[in-house]
Amino acid sequence: MESLDKAIAGINAIEGDWVQKGHEYLDTLAMPPGALGELNHIAAKLCGIQKTMKPQTGKKVIALCAGDHGIAAKGVSKYPQITNAIVKTALSGGAAINSFCTQAGSELKIIDCGLVNPPQSEELMDLSIADSTFDFSEGPAMREEQCLKALDNGIRYGEYLSRHYDLVGLGEMGIGNSSSAAAIVSVFLGKDVAEVCGPGTGVLGTDLQMKISVIEKAIELNNPDKSDALDVLSKVGGFEIVTMTGLILGLAAASTPIVLDGFISSSAALAAYSFKPESMDCCFAGHMSAEPGHKYVLDRIGLKPLIQMNMRLGEGTGAALAMNALSAAANVMNDMISLDDGLKL
Repeated sequence: MESLDKAIAGINAIEGDWVQKGHEYLDTLAMPPGALGELNHIAAKLCGIQKTMKPQTGKKVIALCAGDHGIAAKGVSKYPQITNAIVKTALSGGAAINSFCTQAGSELKIIDCGLVNPPQSEELMDLSIADSTFDFSEGPAMREEQCLKALDNGIRYGEYLSRHYDLVGLGEMGIGNSSSAAAIVSVFLGKDVAEVCGPGTGVLGTDLQMKISVIEKAIELNNPDKSDALDVLSKVGGFEIVTMTGLILGLAAASTPIVLDGFISSSAALAAYSFKPESMDCCFAGHMSAEPGHKYVLDRIGLKPLIQMNMRLGEGTGAALAMNALSAAANVMNDMISLDDGLKL
């Protein structure tokens, strides 16, 4: 609990004076006031997070957290438990996130948070808690001490990333994790599972109804306490989701800008919000997922999606795509000349 308590204590609200100064500076640049729309707000928020009028986003990384879920045994996914193969594809450079990172100029760090038969690779960071969570339709997804360890892993790795990168995006891989995310969101927001649970890997019709039913029964069985984020994560979370929650808390405590991906990473953000609402001051919502529960999460944590393209792949693809917008906003603060200087040219 020590690192968790320390991270929570170290998270403060964004510096409003820096945000205001950022907006005032933008109004002096060689363009009509407010002409860049949301990019103006992004630029000013970056000023507030980094406490500078010259925000930096040059050193970027996507932290991709991977984990397996016992709930996958209930057939809630279109695919069997093949997370290790998906991770192997990314390690080989052949996944969508690899091409997105190349385009965004971002590094990619892939983290084993709890995989069945993880690929043997020096490029795979080992923060594994166990081979998989337990099937949370039959009992808690993990023991409390496992949940605390995953949070600690994320916090410590977030502290490390904050020392080496200007901008950190979050992504995930894990067969069954949309079920875990739907359970987390349903509990925290007090919404029916059917409102927030989507197709994930593509389950539709009667298969989707079965998925919803499994999650409903699991929540009833475990009875997680929505006022206790540790209880919710322990009972219906996933190792990669808990690790991402820790990453958000660790990065926010270090005043590092964070770009969330879609529904799964935003469920981790919702848990971080429950621990410390001010942690969202360092976060940007990369995009609006096609998963139905995502909009409810973003409304609760107070973030606007930067992009809306009906994506639901995961892997951090939405975060990597949105990094371009944040870099453009930062570049405006660093590169544009003032209106007065422009008139003198």
